[in-house]
Amino acid sequence: MKKSMNSCLAVMIAFLVGFVLGMWAHASRDTLAPSDVPMCDGGAFPDKHGCCPGEVYTDMYDLGFNCCPESGGDCFPPLR
Repeated sequence: MKKSMNSCLAVMIAFLVGFVLGMWAHASRDTLAPSDVPMCDGGAFPDKHGCCPGEVYTDMYDLGFNCCPESGGDCFPPLR
C-alpha cells in the first residue's frame, strides 16, 4: 500500500511540475517580442493591418491593400 501511495504522489508531483513549466513557457512566449518584428518610425508597432500611425489601410483594387499616408503621398504594402 505504501508503494502505491508513493507512486501516486510521484506521478502527481511530476504532473504539477510539467504543468507549471508548460504554463511558464506559454506565458513567456506571448510576452517576448521577436527581434524581426517590423517596426514603424519612432518605434511604434504597426496596427492589425500592418499600417503605421498616420496611415490608412486602403483597397487599391488591382494593387491590393496598401498603407497610404493620411496627408497624401505614396502608398506601400503593409508591414508584416
